[in-house]
Amino acid sequence: MLVNRYGIRNIKIADEMFVLNRRHVSDICDRIIRRGYNLNIWAYTRVDTIKDGMLDKLRAAGFTWLAVGIEAGADRVRAGVDKVYRVIERIRAAGLNVIGNYIFGLPEDDLDTMRVTLDLAIDLNCEFANFYSAMAYPGSPLYELAVRQGVQLPKYWTGYSQHSPDCLPLPTRYVTAKEVLQFRDGAFQAYYTNPRYLAMVSRRYGPETTASIEEMTNYRLKRDLLDGTLEVTATLLSREQPATAWPALLGARSPKRRVSAMT
Repeated sequence: MLVNRYGIRNIKIADEMFVLNRRHVSDICDRIIRRGYNLNIWAYTRVDTIKDGMLDKLRAAGFTWLAVGIEAGADRVRAGVDKVYRVIERIRAAGLNVIGNYIFGLPEDDLDTMRVTLDLAIDLNCEFANFYSAMAYPGSPLYELAVRQGVQLPKYWTGYSQHSPDCLPLPTRYVTAKEVLQFRDGAFQAYYTNPRYLAMVSRRYGPETTASIEEMTNYRLKRDLLDGTLEVTATLLSREQPATAWPALLGARSPKRRVSAMT
């Protein structure tokens, strides 16, 4: 319907678990391929859900971008970093572009582990990257945890937006919400002004795209938390909670399987 009735070519599948069920994905790709649609599709995947043979079929069906939930780089925050490199290499070898998704401010994060995550992002040098602050979204286990521990939460819905002036992320066991947000915004600038990244973009997409990115980094987000307009207590998450309990609180099966939290 989108192709034949409306002439749509560019499609984003907003399902973070799209590349999960091999048969489901394969059948969709087979039908698109048989119909000869010339599409440009963006979809999401987890590092641990890409199976052999999937990537070539996705590319043949018109998938050109995969957003990968990489999340964090430090071993104590997540496991399986070596696998991330292998998966990114496989995606690129199949001719797809990669969007790396990263989170700062997970419960076990401190300034050192967030730096490790940023270093991982810079080293992977994905074609695009999203940097998120961990949020205690209402209805999530992190929200219930924050309420129990008396951690200050956003007053308005806008405070849960990653880019709003009143953005208020979750503190960790070691750093405050202000430190998390400050690191996140600095990481964004560091990534998109990195000469190696800009050189890759110039080679892949041309000088016009590079100029657009350089223009983007000239703007800084207004942050009430960073300029002192928003007063927040220095409350941290309790260190009494065993570190081994965080994966369960975050809804994971095990540390190795907790790969994406880009909700």
